[in-house]
Amino acid sequence: MKKALAVTLGILTAIGGVALAVEMVTSVHYLLWVPVAAFVIWVVLWRVRFETMERVFGLAGLALVVFVVALVQLDPPWRDLGAQAARFGPAGAEGWATYAFFGITLFAAAMTPYEVFFFSSGGVEERWTRRDLVTERANVFIGFPLGGLLSLAIMACAAAVFLPQGMEVHELEQVGQPVELALGKIGLAVVILGFFAATFGAALETGLSSGYTAAQYFGWRWGKRVPPRLAARFHTVVLVSVLIGVAVLLTTVDPVAVTEYSLVFSAVALPLTYLPILVVANDRDYLGEHVNGRVANAFGVTYLVIIVVVAVAAIPLMLLTGMGS
Repeated sequence: MKKALAVTLGILTAIGGVALAVEMVTSVHYLLWVPVAAFVIWVVLWRVRFETMERVFGLAGLALVVFVVALVQLDPPWRDLGAQAARFGPAGAEGWATYAFFGITLFAAAMTPYEVFFFSSGGVEERWTRRDLVTERANVFIGFPLGGLLSLAIMACAAAVFLPQGMEVHELEQVGQPVELALGKIGLAVVILGFFAATFGAALETGLSSGYTAAQYFGWRWGKRVPPRLAARFHTVVLVSVLIGVAVLLTTVDPVAVTEYSLVFSAVALPLTYLPILVVANDRDYLGEHVNGRVANAFGVTYLVIIVVVAVAAIPLMLLTGMGS
């Protein structure tokens, strides 16, 4: 149930993110773009190959590197910025509860349950073998640090521009303003491309994950490559999940607020996703000589403890801090 809720909220926020990105280009209210975005997402889910989706939107998402360039161009007081980043504890009037809540949401954003369903099931569909281990390890050891760097750059840009003015960021459009200030309209265009690619890619991942989760739980035939007439229930779940996302968004619920809730429930669901992975990683029947060694297991168990603490604390901190407010 927790996994299903996290995936459902994920696709809702992703569709909303795509619509918001298009709104930044057209100045047309995002709600008018929600049905259009959902239809295009469904067509891509239906017709485009898994590998193509992964590569195209993954590479396009690298456009967000523009935040690193913008930060250098803004030339903030680097010593003060570094001191803020290195400080372990709340700043200003914020308490430890609020500080911990935002830490949990950032942690959950780095490892969401739907990514596990998407890549594990996609690997089965694409018939990954031992030869693909090198590529996937490179994706992890390069992709995750790069994603962390981009997240830090986005936060640093916001801090450099908005903190001196005592302003807070409430909308997606505001996130791109520091880049526009530093690099002009071209920089903003690159930001919008990055936003679109990141949110569209997330919509594809969550859409397929909803089908994978339901079909594998109930023992249905599943697969993006399997024709709808042979895996009707799988394809129906994918379509219905997209339609649910549209229906909820059209109630005018705030996509940004829903994103925050989805991160909280992702944090709660993380142990249910991570523990089976750790178990399989030590199963020689599945992995043979590629099972975890002692060092990998030490890191794995340590990370599991952190994940359990995060999962237990997520909802109490959400209620205690009023979503970090």
